[in-house]
Amino acid sequence: MPATDATPPTPITSAIHPPKTSGIAIPTTEPVVRILLHRVARGSVSIGADQQTMTIRGGGQSTQVPGPVIVSRRGRRWVIHGQTIPSTITRGDGIDISAEEAMLVSGEDGRTYPSTIRCAVGDGDFKVINVALMSEYIPGVLAGELFEGWHDAAFEAQAVVARSYAVSECAQRVKHQWDVTDTPASQHYIGVPTWAQASRTAATTAGQVLTFREEIVPGYFSSCCGGRAATAHDAVGPNQINDIPPLTGHGTPAQCTAAPRYKWSDSWNAKKVAQALRAWGRRIDRSDLKQLRRVKTIRAIKPNKHGRPTMLDIDGAEVRCVDMPGIFAEAGLKPPPSGWFSGQVHGGTLKVEGHGFGHGVGLCQYGAEDLASKSSTPKSILEFYYPGAAVTKAW
Repeated sequence: MPATDATPPTPITSAIHPPKTSGIAIPTTEPVVRILLHRVARGSVSIGADQQTMTIRGGGQSTQVPGPVIVSRRGRRWVIHGQTIPSTITRGDGIDISAEEAMLVSGEDGRTYPSTIRCAVGDGDFKVINVALMSEYIPGVLAGELFEGWHDAAFEAQAVVARSYAVSECAQRVKHQWDVTDTPASQHYIGVPTWAQASRTAATTAGQVLTFREEIVPGYFSSCCGGRAATAHDAVGPNQINDIPPLTGHGTPAQCTAAPRYKWSDSWNAKKVAQALRAWGRRIDRSDLKQLRRVKTIRAIKPNKHGRPTMLDIDGAEVRCVDMPGIFAEAGLKPPPSGWFSGQVHGGTLKVEGHGFGHGVGLCQYGAEDLASKSSTPKSILEFYYPGAAVTKAW
Protein backbone atom coordinates (compact mmCIF):
# COMPACT_ATOMS: atom_id res chain seq x y z
CA MET A 1 0.00 0.00 0.00
CA PRO A 2 1.64 3.29 -1.03
CA ALA A 3 2.13 6.01 1.53
CA THR A 4 -0.42 8.81 1.31
CA ASP A 5 -1.13 12.12 2.97
CA ALA A 6 -4.84 11.45 3.38
CA THR A 7 -6.49 13.51 6.15
CA PRO A 8 -3.26 14.86 7.63
CA PRO A 9 -3.31 16.65 11.01
CA THR A 10 -3.80 20.40 10.86
CA PRO A 11 -0.53 22.37 11.09
CA ILE A 12 -0.18 25.72 12.78
CA THR A 13 0.18 28.60 10.28
CA SER A 14 2.68 31.19 11.53
CA ALA A 15 2.64 34.83 10.50
CA ILE A 16 6.05 35.87 9.18
CA HIS A 17 6.49 39.57 9.98
CA PRO A 18 9.21 40.61 10.08
CA PRO A 19 10.99 37.78 8.22
CA LYS A 20 13.11 35.67 10.57
CA THR A 21 15.73 33.11 9.70
CA SER A 22 18.15 31.01 11.73
CA GLY A 23 21.30 32.55 10.28
CA ILE A 24 22.73 29.08 9.60
CA ALA A 25 23.77 28.57 5.98
CA ILE A 26 22.88 25.40 4.08
CA PRO A 27 26.12 23.44 3.53
CA THR A 28 26.87 22.44 -0.06
CA THR A 29 29.32 19.67 0.85
CA GLU A 30 28.90 16.86 3.35
CA PRO A 31 29.88 18.06 6.83
CA VAL A 32 32.21 16.27 9.20
CA VAL A 33 30.78 15.78 12.70
CA ARG A 34 32.91 15.63 15.86
CA ILE A 35 31.17 13.53 18.51
CA LEU A 36 32.43 13.64 22.10
CA LEU A 37 32.39 10.05 23.42
CA HIS A 38 33.98 10.59 26.83
CA ARG A 39 36.72 12.28 28.81
CA VAL A 40 39.70 10.45 30.31
CA ALA A 41 40.85 12.18 33.50
CA ARG A 42 43.26 9.43 34.48
CA GLY A 43 44.33 6.17 32.91
CA SER A 44 44.08 5.23 29.27
CA VAL A 45 41.74 4.39 26.43
CA SER A 46 42.02 1.37 24.14
CA ILE A 47 41.13 1.88 20.48
CA GLY A 48 40.78 -0.84 17.86
CA ALA A 49 40.72 -4.63 17.87
CA ASP A 50 43.51 -7.21 18.12
CA GLN A 51 45.77 -7.04 15.04
CA GLN A 52 43.55 -4.42 13.36
CA THR A 53 45.75 -2.16 11.22
CA MET A 54 45.65 1.31 12.78
CA THR A 55 46.99 4.59 11.40
CA ILE A 56 48.09 7.22 13.90
CA ARG A 57 48.43 10.82 12.74
CA GLY A 58 49.82 13.84 14.55
CA GLY A 59 52.36 16.61 14.13
CA GLY A 60 52.07 16.37 10.35
CA GLN A 61 53.22 12.73 10.33
CA SER A 62 51.57 9.32 10.32
CA THR A 63 52.52 5.75 11.15
CA GLN A 64 50.81 2.37 11.02
CA VAL A 65 50.71 -0.04 13.96
CA PRO A 66 48.73 -3.19 14.83
CA GLY A 67 45.78 -2.71 17.16
CA PRO A 68 44.66 -2.20 19.73
CA VAL A 69 46.23 1.20 20.36
CA ILE A 70 46.30 2.11 24.06
CA VAL A 71 46.56 5.85 24.59
CA SER A 72 47.33 7.84 27.74
CA ARG A 73 48.92 11.18 28.68
CA ARG A 74 52.19 11.68 30.54
CA GLY A 75 52.97 15.31 31.17
CA ARG A 76 52.72 17.02 27.79
CA ARG A 77 53.19 13.89 25.71
CA TRP A 78 50.98 11.14 24.39
CA VAL A 79 51.97 7.63 25.40
CA ILE A 80 51.12 4.85 22.95
CA HIS A 81 51.63 1.65 24.91
CA GLY A 82 53.64 -1.12 23.36
CA GLN A 83 54.42 0.76 20.14
CA THR A 84 57.34 2.77 18.82
CA ILE A 85 55.89 6.08 17.64
CA PRO A 86 57.83 9.07 16.27
CA SER A 87 58.15 11.80 18.91
CA THR A 88 56.75 14.37 16.47
CA ILE A 89 53.40 12.55 16.71
CA THR A 90 53.33 12.16 20.49
CA ARG A 91 54.26 15.78 21.28
CA GLY A 92 51.14 17.36 19.75
CA ASP A 93 47.92 18.50 21.41
CA GLY A 94 46.00 15.79 19.62
CA ILE A 95 46.34 12.55 17.69
CA ASP A 96 43.98 10.93 15.18
CA ILE A 97 43.62 7.15 15.00
CA SER A 98 41.86 5.55 12.05
CA ALA A 99 41.34 2.17 10.40
CA GLU A 100 39.54 0.77 7.37
CA GLU A 101 37.09 -1.09 9.60
CA ALA A 102 35.04 0.34 12.46
CA MET A 103 36.97 0.58 15.72
CA LEU A 104 36.22 -0.56 19.24
CA VAL A 105 36.69 2.03 21.99
CA SER A 106 37.10 0.93 25.60
CA GLY A 107 34.40 2.15 27.95
CA GLU A 108 31.79 2.20 25.18
CA ASP A 109 30.06 -1.16 25.81
CA GLY A 110 31.45 -2.95 22.78
CA ARG A 111 30.24 -0.35 20.30
CA THR A 112 32.27 0.29 17.18
CA TYR A 113 32.89 3.66 15.57
CA PRO A 114 33.59 4.69 11.97
CA SER A 115 36.33 6.76 10.38
CA THR A 116 38.54 8.40 13.02
CA ILE A 117 38.96 8.50 16.79
CA ARG A 118 40.63 11.70 17.96
CA CYS A 119 42.33 12.09 21.33
CA ALA A 120 42.50 15.80 22.17
CA VAL A 121 44.07 17.54 25.15
CA GLY A 122 41.53 19.00 27.54
CA ASP A 123 41.60 20.86 30.84
CA GLY A 124 43.15 18.27 33.16
CA ASP A 125 41.99 15.40 30.98
CA PHE A 126 41.87 14.32 27.38
CA LYS A 127 38.81 13.93 25.22
CA VAL A 128 37.93 10.93 23.06
CA ILE A 129 36.13 12.20 19.95
CA ASN A 130 34.70 10.29 17.00
CA VAL A 131 35.30 12.32 13.82
CA ALA A 132 32.91 11.05 11.15
CA LEU A 133 31.16 12.11 7.98
CA MET A 134 27.51 13.04 8.40
CA SER A 135 26.57 9.93 6.41
CA GLU A 136 28.44 7.80 8.97
CA TYR A 137 26.96 9.66 11.94
CA ILE A 138 23.23 9.65 11.15
CA PRO A 139 22.72 5.82 11.16
CA GLY A 140 24.14 5.69 14.68
CA VAL A 141 21.71 8.41 15.79
CA LEU A 142 18.71 6.61 14.28
CA ALA A 143 19.69 3.38 16.03
CA GLY A 144 20.17 5.26 19.30
CA GLU A 145 16.99 7.31 19.15
CA LEU A 146 14.33 5.01 17.63
CA PHE A 147 13.15 1.44 18.07
CA GLU A 148 14.02 -1.14 15.46
CA GLY A 149 10.88 -2.05 13.55
CA TRP A 150 9.18 1.34 13.75
CA HIS A 151 7.86 2.47 10.37
CA ASP A 152 10.38 3.67 7.79
CA ALA A 153 8.57 7.00 7.44
CA ALA A 154 9.27 7.77 11.11
CA PHE A 155 12.94 6.82 10.62
CA GLU A 156 13.26 8.97 7.50
CA ALA A 157 11.65 11.97 9.20
CA GLN A 158 13.99 11.51 12.17
CA ALA A 159 16.99 11.26 9.82
CA VAL A 160 16.21 14.66 8.27
CA VAL A 161 15.70 16.17 11.71
CA ALA A 162 18.86 14.66 13.20
CA ARG A 163 20.92 15.79 10.21
CA SER A 164 19.54 19.33 10.53
CA TYR A 165 20.33 19.44 14.23
CA ALA A 166 23.88 18.25 13.62
CA VAL A 167 24.43 20.81 10.84
CA SER A 168 23.29 23.61 13.16
CA GLU A 169 25.57 22.43 15.98
CA CYS A 170 28.57 22.09 13.64
CA ALA A 171 27.99 25.64 12.39
CA GLN A 172 27.83 27.05 15.93
CA ARG A 173 30.81 25.14 17.35
CA VAL A 174 33.48 25.68 14.69
CA LYS A 175 35.92 27.05 17.28
CA HIS A 176 35.35 24.20 19.75
CA GLN A 177 36.94 20.76 19.94
CA TRP A 178 33.68 18.90 19.42
CA ASP A 179 30.22 19.52 17.95
CA VAL A 180 27.86 17.11 19.74
CA THR A 181 27.96 14.52 22.51
CA ASP A 182 26.85 10.93 22.05
CA THR A 183 24.16 11.33 24.73
CA PRO A 184 20.56 12.60 24.60
CA ALA A 185 21.96 15.98 25.68
CA SER A 186 22.67 16.28 21.94
CA GLN A 187 21.43 13.16 20.16
CA HIS A 188 21.86 9.58 21.34
CA TYR A 189 24.55 8.11 19.07
CA ILE A 190 25.71 4.48 19.28
CA GLY A 191 28.35 4.38 16.54
CA VAL A 192 27.90 1.77 13.80
CA PRO A 193 24.40 0.22 14.11
CA THR A 194 24.00 -3.54 14.19
CA TRP A 195 20.73 -3.59 12.26
CA ALA A 196 20.01 -2.54 8.69
CA GLN A 197 16.97 -0.26 9.01
CA ALA A 198 18.95 2.62 10.51
CA SER A 199 21.57 2.60 7.75
CA ARG A 200 19.00 2.10 5.00
CA THR A 201 16.72 4.97 6.01
CA ALA A 202 19.69 7.29 6.58
CA ALA A 203 20.86 6.54 3.04
CA THR A 204 17.36 7.09 1.62
CA THR A 205 17.39 10.67 2.96
CA ALA A 206 21.09 11.37 2.30
CA GLY A 207 21.88 15.10 2.31
CA GLN A 208 18.31 16.16 3.14
CA VAL A 209 17.88 18.92 5.74
CA LEU A 210 15.11 21.13 7.11
CA THR A 211 15.20 24.70 5.80
CA PHE A 212 13.29 27.93 6.12
CA ARG A 213 13.93 30.87 3.80
CA GLU A 214 17.00 29.05 2.47
CA GLU A 215 18.64 28.60 5.87
CA ILE A 216 18.86 25.63 8.23
CA VAL A 217 16.13 24.88 10.76
CA PRO A 218 17.73 23.32 13.87
CA GLY A 219 16.13 19.89 14.16
CA TYR A 220 15.04 19.81 17.80
CA PHE A 221 13.02 16.78 18.88
CA SER A 222 11.87 14.90 21.96
CA SER A 223 10.52 11.45 22.74
CA CYS A 224 6.97 12.54 23.56
CA CYS A 225 5.51 16.05 23.67
CA GLY A 226 2.60 15.01 25.88
CA GLY A 227 0.16 16.34 23.31
CA ARG A 228 1.10 20.03 23.62
CA ALA A 229 4.08 21.52 21.81
CA ALA A 230 6.74 23.71 23.36
CA THR A 231 8.32 26.52 21.39
CA ALA A 232 12.08 26.66 20.88
CA HIS A 233 12.10 30.27 22.10
CA ASP A 234 10.73 29.16 25.50
CA ALA A 235 12.28 25.73 25.92
CA VAL A 236 15.67 26.01 24.19
CA GLY A 237 16.64 29.70 24.25
CA PRO A 238 15.48 33.18 23.17
CA ASN A 239 17.90 33.76 20.30
CA GLN A 240 17.77 34.22 16.53
CA ILE A 241 18.37 30.55 15.79
CA ASN A 242 15.25 29.50 17.71
CA ASP A 243 12.97 32.45 16.99
CA ILE A 244 11.70 31.22 13.62
CA PRO A 245 8.20 30.07 12.58
CA PRO A 246 9.01 26.35 12.09
CA LEU A 247 10.06 26.15 15.75
CA THR A 248 6.91 27.72 17.18
CA GLY A 249 5.20 24.35 17.72
CA HIS A 250 2.82 21.95 16.03
CA GLY A 251 -0.94 22.01 15.95
CA THR A 252 -3.59 19.47 16.93
CA PRO A 253 -4.62 16.73 17.39
CA ALA A 254 -2.09 15.07 19.70
CA GLN A 255 -0.42 12.14 17.96
CA CYS A 256 1.46 10.60 20.90
CA THR A 257 -1.37 9.46 23.19
CA ALA A 258 -0.09 5.86 23.03
CA ALA A 259 3.38 6.79 24.32
CA PRO A 260 4.34 5.28 27.69
CA ARG A 261 4.95 8.75 29.12
CA TYR A 262 2.18 10.68 27.43
CA LYS A 263 1.00 10.97 31.03
CA TRP A 264 3.05 9.87 34.02
CA SER A 265 3.03 10.00 37.80
CA ASP A 266 5.72 9.78 40.44
CA SER A 267 6.39 10.26 44.14
CA TRP A 268 9.37 12.26 45.40
CA ASN A 269 10.83 13.11 48.77
CA ALA A 270 9.55 16.65 49.33
CA LYS A 271 12.50 17.55 51.57
CA LYS A 272 15.04 16.57 48.88
CA VAL A 273 13.15 18.51 46.21
CA ALA A 274 13.23 21.62 48.42
CA GLN A 275 16.97 21.12 49.00
CA ALA A 276 17.54 20.86 45.26
CA LEU A 277 15.62 24.08 44.62
CA ARG A 278 17.53 25.94 47.34
CA ALA A 279 20.87 24.74 45.94
CA TRP A 280 19.89 25.92 42.49
CA GLY A 281 18.69 29.23 43.95
CA ARG A 282 22.09 29.75 45.54
CA ARG A 283 23.86 28.99 42.27
CA ILE A 284 21.81 31.49 40.26
CA ASP A 285 21.35 33.94 43.18
CA ARG A 286 17.55 33.71 43.46
CA SER A 287 16.55 34.90 46.92
CA ASP A 288 13.03 33.42 46.78
CA LEU A 289 14.43 29.96 46.07
CA LYS A 290 17.28 30.28 48.57
CA GLN A 291 14.66 30.98 51.25
CA LEU A 292 12.31 28.15 50.22
CA ARG A 293 12.06 26.02 53.38
CA ARG A 294 9.64 23.39 52.13
CA VAL A 295 7.59 22.41 49.09
CA LYS A 296 3.86 21.97 49.53
CA THR A 297 2.32 22.56 46.12
CA ILE A 298 3.55 22.77 42.53
CA ARG A 299 1.28 24.23 39.85
CA ALA A 300 1.92 24.35 36.10
CA ILE A 301 1.21 27.92 34.89
CA LYS A 302 1.64 30.39 32.03
CA PRO A 303 0.68 28.19 29.07
CA ASN A 304 1.96 28.98 25.59
CA LYS A 305 -0.35 29.30 22.58
CA HIS A 306 -0.65 25.49 22.40
CA GLY A 307 -1.71 25.18 26.05
CA ARG A 308 1.61 23.78 27.29
CA PRO A 309 2.76 25.36 30.57
CA THR A 310 6.06 27.22 30.49
CA MET A 311 6.46 27.86 34.24
CA LEU A 312 5.92 26.11 37.57
CA ASP A 313 4.60 27.93 40.62
CA ILE A 314 6.30 26.31 43.62
CA ASP A 315 4.66 27.83 46.68
CA GLY A 316 4.96 31.30 45.17
CA ALA A 317 8.38 30.90 43.54
CA GLU A 318 8.31 30.57 39.75
CA VAL A 319 10.68 28.24 37.91
CA ARG A 320 10.79 27.56 34.17
CA CYS A 321 9.52 24.10 33.27
CA VAL A 322 12.56 23.54 31.08
CA ASP A 323 14.91 24.05 34.06
CA MET A 324 13.42 21.40 36.36
CA PRO A 325 15.15 18.27 34.97
CA GLY A 326 18.51 20.04 35.29
CA ILE A 327 17.76 21.18 38.85
CA PHE A 328 17.10 17.58 39.84
CA ALA A 329 20.22 16.30 38.05
CA GLU A 330 22.49 18.88 39.72
CA ALA A 331 21.23 17.69 43.11
CA GLY A 332 21.86 14.04 42.30
CA LEU A 333 18.16 13.26 41.97
CA LYS A 334 16.63 11.32 39.11
CA PRO A 335 15.36 13.98 36.67
CA PRO A 336 11.65 13.97 35.84
CA PRO A 337 10.74 12.92 32.27
CA SER A 338 9.76 16.52 31.55
CA GLY A 339 9.30 19.82 33.36
CA TRP A 340 5.53 19.80 32.76
CA PHE A 341 3.96 18.51 35.98
CA SER A 342 1.94 19.47 39.03
CA GLY A 343 1.90 18.01 42.52
CA GLN A 344 1.06 18.22 46.19
CA VAL A 345 2.76 17.00 49.36
CA HIS A 346 1.12 14.29 51.43
CA GLY A 347 2.95 13.23 54.59
CA GLY A 348 6.36 14.33 53.35
CA THR A 349 5.90 12.80 49.89
CA LEU A 350 5.45 15.00 46.82
CA LYS A 351 3.03 13.19 44.53
CA VAL A 352 3.12 14.53 40.98
CA GLU A 353 1.27 14.06 37.71
CA GLY A 354 3.16 14.94 34.55
CA HIS A 355 3.04 14.94 30.77
CA GLY A 356 5.52 13.99 28.07
CA PHE A 357 9.17 12.99 27.90
CA GLY A 358 11.64 15.70 26.90
CA HIS A 359 11.36 19.41 26.14
CA GLY A 360 8.53 19.06 23.61
CA VAL A 361 10.09 21.18 20.83
CA GLY A 362 9.90 20.09 17.19
CA LEU A 363 9.47 16.43 16.28
CA CYS A 364 7.66 14.19 18.76
CA GLN A 365 9.09 10.73 18.10
CA TYR A 366 6.08 8.76 19.32
CA GLY A 367 3.83 11.13 17.39
CA ALA A 368 5.89 10.64 14.24
CA GLU A 369 5.60 6.86 14.60
CA ASP A 370 1.84 7.11 15.08
CA LEU A 371 1.51 9.25 11.96
CA ALA A 372 3.75 6.84 10.03
CA SER A 373 1.55 3.94 11.11
CA LYS A 374 -1.39 5.78 9.50
CA SER A 375 0.47 6.04 6.16
CA SER A 376 1.71 9.60 6.55
CA THR A 377 4.83 10.28 4.49
CA PRO A 378 8.06 11.67 5.97
CA LYS A 379 7.29 14.97 4.24
CA SER A 380 3.86 15.33 5.84
CA ILE A 381 5.24 14.38 9.26
CA LEU A 382 7.88 17.11 8.99
CA GLU A 383 5.33 19.65 7.73
CA PHE A 384 3.22 18.99 10.82
CA TYR A 385 6.01 19.30 13.36
CA TYR A 386 7.92 22.16 11.66
CA PRO A 387 5.23 24.42 10.13
CA GLY A 388 6.52 26.36 7.14
CA ALA A 389 9.78 24.41 6.82
CA ALA A 390 10.92 22.71 3.60
CA VAL A 391 13.02 19.62 3.04
CA THR A 392 16.06 20.57 0.94
CA LYS A 393 18.70 18.37 -0.66
CA ALA A 394 21.85 20.14 0.54
CA TRP A 395 24.63 17.91 -0.82
